[in-house]
Amino acid sequence: MPNALLIISGDRQVTVPHIFAGQTVFSTPVCIAVICSHAQEGMTTITLGRAATVNPGHNPSFDDFLETPGRRVIVATVEAETILEMIVPDRRTRVRIWVNHPVWADSVAIGIEV
Repeated sequence: MPNALLIISGDRQVTVPHIFAGQTVFSTPVCIAVICSHAQEGMTTITLGRAATVNPGHNPSFDDFLETPGRRVIVATVEAETILEMIVPDRRTRVRIWVNHPVWADSVAIGIEV
C-alpha cells in the first residue's frame, strides 16, 4: 500500500477515522481504517469475502458493524482507488478483520457476515 492505510466503507465518500499510535484498526460507524505495511516493505495481501471463508483461524483484530447504505463493502486506498468490492444484502453489515501483525500487517483478511 502506498500510504500503508486501507479504507473500508459502505460508500465512496467517507471521513477517515482518527488514527492513534499503537493500534492497527480504527473505525466509525461508516468507515474502518487498517494500517498495513508500506509499499517499500513489500506487497500487502488483501482478501475480502465471507467471514467463514477468509477466517485464518485466530481471533479477529476487529469485529463490529459497518453502515452499508449502498449495500456494498468497498476496500480502497487513501487516494480513493478501489481495490476490492463486495455486494452485501443489508444496509448494516458485520465486518471482521484479521491481520498477521499488530502494527505493520502484510496480510489483511476482511470477512463479511451475510
